[in-house]
Amino acid sequence: MRVAVIGAGPAGVYAADILTKSNEVRDAGLVVSIDLFDQYPAPYGLIRYGVAPDHPRIKGIVNALHKVLDRGDIR
Repeated sequence: MRVAVIGAGPAGVYAADILTKSNEVRDAGLVVSIDLFDQYPAPYGLIRYGVAPDHPRIKGIVNALHKVLDRGDIR
């Protein structure tokens, strides 16, 4: 099954992550391929483009999102 998620910010990445890990998908034996689309050339939405550099804790969320995207089942 191919799924498109519009928006590669935190909500889009987390939605894609939850979809790939859901019991319903696993129980049905589906192989899910997810494509993230965003209007910006790089992912992470406002975490990347809207958070001031003096907020390192919030910027640290990028590390968690990066781990999700590095798995290979989400592109």
